[in-house]
Amino acid sequence: MKKQVLTALKLRKLVTIAHHIPGRIRVKYKLGVLAHLASFNQASVEQALQGIPALKQYKINNATSSILIEYDPSVVQPHLIEGLFSESEQEAEQACYAIAACLEL
Repeated sequence: MKKQVLTALKLRKLVTIAHHIPGRIRVKYKLGVLAHLASFNQASVEQALQGIPALKQYKINNATSSILIEYDPSVVQPHLIEGLFSESEQEAEQACYAIAACLEL
């Protein structure tokens, strides 16, 4: 679980919330995110994402520099999603561990 949390905490710094309603969040990514994501094995990323029960779907839109993520708010509480993108490192870390616990990672 620690590895996934550390990866999520690194990646969260590359995006900002553009819009969030329970079950759906759009994040705008910074320029460096695509290069960072390219370093991951795409098949491994896809397999990991398919293993997350709360994740319904996601869509990367390069034209708007955003990622739309649909999730199950009954599995992951929306305030935890907000906390993950907090300016506070401590709040983000707590939210990330809480999300991982919800997902049993």
